[in-house]
Amino acid sequence: MKFTAYATAAMLALSSPTTFATDDIAAGIKEAKMNYPINVIAQNYTDSEGVLLQGFLSTPNTATPATDDDANMLPAVVILHDSSGIDAYEKQRATMIANEFGYVAFAADIFGVETDIPEDTGGWGGPYAQFIGSFTGNATLFTQRIVAAVDHVQSLPYVDETKVAIIGYCLGGTGIVHYINVAGEKEGGAAAVVGVHPSLFGSWGKPLGNINIPSLFLTGGSDFLTGPQAMTTLEDDMTSASTVEWETNRYSDIDHAFSNWFSENYNSRADERSWDSLRTFLADKFGQSDDSFHSWPCCSGVSITPFTSDIDDGTIGALNSVVKADNVYDCGEVFCKVPVVIILPDKSDSGIQFATQRGLQISMRYGYAAWIAEGDVPTRDYLEDVGFIDSEQVVLEGYGSGTQDALNLAMGGSEDDLIKAISIFQLPENVTALVDAASMTYKPQILISSGVDGDAMSSIVELESMLIGMDANYEINRYSGASTMFTNWIDPDESYNQYAAGRSFGTVESIYREMFGEFPKTIPSQTEAPVPVPSSMLPTSVPSGGKGFEVMTASSFTVLATAFMLLM
Repeated sequence: MKFTAYATAAMLALSSPTTFATDDIAAGIKEAKMNYPINVIAQNYTDSEGVLLQGFLSTPNTATPATDDDANMLPAVVILHDSSGIDAYEKQRATMIANEFGYVAFAADIFGVETDIPEDTGGWGGPYAQFIGSFTGNATLFTQRIVAAVDHVQSLPYVDETKVAIIGYCLGGTGIVHYINVAGEKEGGAAAVVGVHPSLFGSWGKPLGNINIPSLFLTGGSDFLTGPQAMTTLEDDMTSASTVEWETNRYSDIDHAFSNWFSENYNSRADERSWDSLRTFLADKFGQSDDSFHSWPCCSGVSITPFTSDIDDGTIGALNSVVKADNVYDCGEVFCKVPVVIILPDKSDSGIQFATQRGLQISMRYGYAAWIAEGDVPTRDYLEDVGFIDSEQVVLEGYGSGTQDALNLAMGGSEDDLIKAISIFQLPENVTALVDAASMTYKPQILISSGVDGDAMSSIVELESMLIGMDANYEINRYSGASTMFTNWIDPDESYNQYAAGRSFGTVESIYREMFGEFPKTIPSQTEAPVPVPSSMLPTSVPSGGKGFEVMTASSFTVLATAFMLLM
């Protein structure tokens, strides 16, 4: 079925900052995704014990045999299926990755072609639940099947074997945790892994050594399979064992299987936001990322001016400045009123200097105005008094000591929808819900960017509990190796973390562009379908997938925990 103009228009309508998508629009998006065209070919391979497996390969049109200089080698992604096995969803994801990312994609088989799979009759137990438990409760077997898929993909003649990532959905996300815990030190394995709404109910084996694989976990705030206890355990394991970057992204009021359009829990916005995070994460690990977040451009065409208004209601502090880049923001008109980012800086000298430089970065990169507010947050009248600021397009960032005021705004509610999004970098000392949720007439999008080394997980759990009680629109992103002030590149304590800052600013950018209607969610354009790789380009022999893999470990996932997962 071809995509309809309605479906594409429905996706574009997701730029609405407060409603995000009506039920009709969400239904149209879901239907369009369910009918995404599949373009894959089946490929057989075996694991280290000779078990026959069958995966499905999708390739971009650029896939050609490698030359001596490896110029044509492509990154690749292995997709791990959920508890239903490989079906249309995994094949569609593989096709999307080939179409959108230009990577080779392979939907891997965990169960086995000749395996007798019991019928899924539902309920809390039974043969099918026990069958799934044979993988969730056996990290060695699960990892063995994953290694076989990675080895197979690395053997393809057009794949760069150093750039193979793994994405696991639901049950496959459980496999991601097993893989990094068991094979995290294995040389020549995956270059990166992503767990999408992984099933982490219960307990699992601890890492057997270091985890040398960059990892990303995308979870829903209402998903009991990744509840506070599970996420705390995951963070503890990653903090103790990981030698490289890892992060978690968490989306408010989102249930398990939020990215699966065949699920009743599908959420189009969480799907698109997590997809974008996944895309930029893989691009970074494959050496394709944009490094411009890691420095600030200065200063041609940018003006920094103190601002005082003719309006005097006593609410604005004396020290405010406005940063504006000329001829950058394109609104299609001769005179543009531009969106504005209000920055609440840390009150230290370096904090204020950083805020000014961040304002320059925002203005140069996007053409927005930046209001550095050393006093109180400006009112709508003050913003309109500037002349070139669009007072309907306002977002706010808080840093250091400024995060307290930013969080107070986020937790205090407002009768005015002035601020569409509030981004907070690190948690303030006082985390309190200031008003009863029922009294909040407007709830901005809240984005929390938190350093694992700076903010205790217990504080994050406490904050999320409050946000859930407020029915807030929030997203919480945690970055390993990052402390407080991790975005401040001139911090005298050298807290700056280039990777965490770049990732957090990238996420902030996507939020702002969405709020301002500049970054609409679009169903991937239906361009020419990827061409299946001809048989002449496939490996002449089937790799065993083992490579001497003989690690043994135990896992305490129970059949009951597995049944929880199967019910979703």
